[in-house]
Amino acid sequence: MNREEFIGRLIFLEFDEIPTVEIFVLAQPSINDSEISCDIYKTHLHERIPESIKEAYYPKIKKSLITSDYDLTEYNPALMPDRDVIWNYNSSIVPFYNIIVERLVHVDNFYNNEILPYDEIWAIWIKFQVQNNTFYLLKKITPSKVFTVGGSLSVIFKDDVFSKLESDVLTIDGTFDVLAFENMLYFENKQNFERALLYQTVKREVAIATLDEINEIGILENFDAVKNYLKDDQHSINKLNRIKSKPYFRTLTFNHCKQIIDDYGLNLSYDETTGKFNIQNKKEAKMFVKVLNDDFLKSEMTNIKYAANSKEDLL
Repeated sequence: MNREEFIGRLIFLEFDEIPTVEIFVLAQPSINDSEISCDIYKTHLHERIPESIKEAYYPKIKKSLITSDYDLTEYNPALMPDRDVIWNYNSSIVPFYNIIVERLVHVDNFYNNEILPYDEIWAIWIKFQVQNNTFYLLKKITPSKVFTVGGSLSVIFKDDVFSKLESDVLTIDGTFDVLAFENMLYFENKQNFERALLYQTVKREVAIATLDEINEIGILENFDAVKNYLKDDQHSINKLNRIKSKPYFRTLTFNHCKQIIDDYGLNLSYDETTGKFNIQNKKEAKMFVKVLNDDFLKSEMTNIKYAANSKEDLL
């Protein structure tokens, strides 16, 4: 699907119909034994909220997704394009999204700030229904959205009067991190998407699984140390997720990797007698991942050898 087709599918947003709106409040998720749990509450709405919400969100949606010039690009954690893009990703691949959407149908507890204080809210999910179309706007809540009594913002200004803030206030503006529509997720900022849907956690698990597969090849001497060097390095995690989608890494050999290292003069420790790499530090571990990700390339134009920070497959 290209940009024009995507915009065409959003045409229902142009209608004057006031949407049916539901707002859900999410507490901080927790992950235990790879199981994700999250307390969810639905909210009471003032009668004019649906209209007000459309007035708040539609201009942002229109500016970001309809009138802007961008390429619609499939999400790739390792790709850093040199142009404006809106990322799209199949929602079925994102575990946290599916867990929450499935649970929203059964939420019957209403939110109040005694159960979950404003400053402990993790995210807001807003469900819209317009012209038989259902979509969600997902927002990760940040501390700046909460005005707390007794803090630096304990006095508010309305019209021409300063008055004391009597209770904590949660504010929500027209920004959003992810638009979910027709089993697809759309977003401008990869980092915000990953945070809002716990996808960074999922990516880390995929990266560790990829490292486990690499270890089975038998070319690493100190695997546990390498795993420890890379477990929180987001750049390497992105590359390992990229490697996961490529079958070639399962056929790599010590000699193949050694040839790349020697050809490009890379500072990586290895033992030819054992046929294994002996990674000494985080810098070498990151370099090893770059080798596995095929990041060292020769220019067709100049024959100069480069380390490529990102690559895009030719169509």
